[in-house]
Amino acid sequence: MKIFAIVVTYNGMRWYDQCLGNLRESRYPVETVVIDNASSDNTVEYIKEHFPDVFLIESKENLGFAKANNIGIRYAIDHEADYVFLLNQDAWVEKDTVEKLVQTFEDNEKVGIASPMHLDGNYTGLDWGFVNYLPSAFISDSFMQKAKPYYAAEFVNAAAWLISADCIHNVGGFDTLLFFHYGEDGNYCQRVLYHGYQIIINTTTTICHDRGERKETENEYRQKVLEKNPFISNKLLWGDINCDVDIPGLIKQYKISTVKSLLKFSKRRFMEHKRMISVLHDIEQSRIINKRSGASWL
Repeated sequence: MKIFAIVVTYNGMRWYDQCLGNLRESRYPVETVVIDNASSDNTVEYIKEHFPDVFLIESKENLGFAKANNIGIRYAIDHEADYVFLLNQDAWVEKDTVEKLVQTFEDNEKVGIASPMHLDGNYTGLDWGFVNYLPSAFISDSFMQKAKPYYAAEFVNAAAWLISADCIHNVGGFDTLLFFHYGEDGNYCQRVLYHGYQIIINTTTTICHDRGERKETENEYRQKVLEKNPFISNKLLWGDINCDVDIPGLIKQYKISTVKSLLKFSKRRFMEHKRMISVLHDIEQSRIINKRSGASWL
């Protein structure tokens, strides 16, 4: 099996030895591709000197999470990857992580994404964000000391995803129309489930995700997304691509509101409604693309 590990970097010097070094020591061999998002520290020079085996793609601008990962995914697929392993720059694998994630696909049908248990950077417990995504069945089974090796989930954050090439060919890459950073992995999970694939957490292996002091609650995380996209509601942003929100109807309502604002000489409201119409058009177009089978966004 041919596996490409994709790591997007940006000013992450303190993590590269563990992140890239541990990939090099993986018991299941991987080819590592790094996409650097125009780091302003010594990232590029350091990787070239200490990890010459890594295929390094240097972007002249910060492309964000979605576009940068798509470049790596496209490279992997073009080079006949069987699996693509997405790994955060602030995360690192154990020697058996990739091997056991591959086993997940062999032991379960129609898996699209397999992810390990996410520990914190100090090996003292689970990553604070990952705890929010654990299926209730796992929590119950763990309490009864009957934990199983695999659990299906509706979402797991993209700090460490093994994705099959089959899934990528049918689901595609990350949505680059709506997302720059925050929310794109939730959207991707919705699409994976929509196209009939499973998302599986393998409880027999781990990664470490060293978020350090970035201890946001789930509500703070969502609020951050809304601050970056102030006219996108929770339901629109996180709702399933099949959800019953009438986007054409909303567009019509905002067009009427735009005209009323113009007649009332309310420039601020006019601009808000005009922007909302633009965002809703993007959401509508995004959902049309997401529902298609094929490697969209790549």
